[in-house]
Amino acid sequence: MACAGFVPGYSDGVAAVSHRLPWALVGTLDAKTWLRLAEINPGCNSLAYDANRGMRGLRPDDWRRNVWALTLTVFISFVGFQFFSPFLPLYIRELGVTDPAKIALWAGLQAAVTPAMSGILSPLFGRLADRFGRKMMLIRSLVGFVVIVAAMGLVTSVEQLFIARLVMGLFAGFTPMVMALATTSAPRDKVPAAIGMVQSAQLLSVAVGPAIGGYVASHFGIRYAFFATAGLCAVALLGLIVLFREVPAGPPGAPREPAPREPAPREPAPRVPLGRIFQYPHFATVMALLFIAQFLDRGLGLLIPLQVAHMPGIEKIAATAGAIVSIGAIAATTSANVAARLSREIAPSRLLLIGLLVGGPLCAAMALPLGWLGLLVLRALAGLCLGAAITLTYSLGAAIVPAEHRGAAFGWLGLGLQVGTAASPLVCGALAAVSLPGAFVFEGVLAWVAAGLLAFGARGLRSRPAQS
Repeated sequence: MACAGFVPGYSDGVAAVSHRLPWALVGTLDAKTWLRLAEINPGCNSLAYDANRGMRGLRPDDWRRNVWALTLTVFISFVGFQFFSPFLPLYIRELGVTDPAKIALWAGLQAAVTPAMSGILSPLFGRLADRFGRKMMLIRSLVGFVVIVAAMGLVTSVEQLFIARLVMGLFAGFTPMVMALATTSAPRDKVPAAIGMVQSAQLLSVAVGPAIGGYVASHFGIRYAFFATAGLCAVALLGLIVLFREVPAGPPGAPREPAPREPAPREPAPRVPLGRIFQYPHFATVMALLFIAQFLDRGLGLLIPLQVAHMPGIEKIAATAGAIVSIGAIAATTSANVAARLSREIAPSRLLLIGLLVGGPLCAAMALPLGWLGLLVLRALAGLCLGAAITLTYSLGAAIVPAEHRGAAFGWLGLGLQVGTAASPLVCGALAAVSLPGAFVFEGVLAWVAAGLLAFGARGLRSRPAQS
């Protein structure tokens, strides 16, 4: 049967002899022969490759499995990070620092050092990912997280914890590489949806992780929260290795299909100088927008608990603030998914512009003394407007930069993201120390600055279609 059967002809009616390949040959050709067939007859190679891939159990929609694998990896690992991140000040006190001022200082340093180091190294690791594989860079990050986070649960001084957090920053590039893999795994018209799924997993972790982590920390001790995080990162690592199959980054416009189980030898992407990425139109603007989007999100996460603490008559401050933060995360998740669907018909830049224009006044209005219920409503509305900002900004980056250079480009975007992560608590904390209402107003003004940058500084982005 293997010798008698032939691959059927194409639907376009072409009946070349090269289309009639024996099934036995289809199943046994090696990678070099596939490349040779591609040079001789691309149509023949495509058909035979499809048959060979079908014999190996793959389906054309396997890109969805890749995106789901990335989403699961992000959700599990980020839920783990939320196990201990909100409780770092308590852990610092457990390590022997009793002065409230020194606890606040050390907490700020611990929160800033990891994203700062990660941001500095993200462009370098993004470039390496383009040459040696983005999945491998994700594996490197998760292996490092497993070891270092477990070590954080064993430290005996705040200085040792700081060093561990510093070393953790050396394993940079997790979030940018996840986004780069999502954009290269999905077809071009599905890129916003893929980014939205991954971003939703990260946002939902904020609503789920602190509650579970708080239970672990209160019943077993804060050190066990670090061990639980290391275990979750190990589970995420295993899921990534087993479920995800990396897609070779082809030239612009090439179809995005998973590679076969025995892929052709992967030609490394040509080296591109790190600074050349900024020659792509409006890339610097996209990087600045990502910085502002992350700054706004992290700033609200810091200011909401402070605002609740200043409200009279609230006894359970932590529970009330936690509920508002969780509602905001759920609203942001909804926004990211809805925006991903709308971006099929509407340019992502236009959706982003509308969200920034409406979300700015909502952030500023949180400075008003409206009570906890009013603050919750405003935070939910702001989440609906601004929650998709990071997703849409990454979509713009994917539309600007070709797939073969997207790792390096997303490394630079990771720099903007991590600088926003590190700068937001420091700036918003300093502003809140002077005037808490002023800090909320600053957030609103910053959202409008981003809208102005997008409207007047990058007009070409507003006419660029989502799938370009």
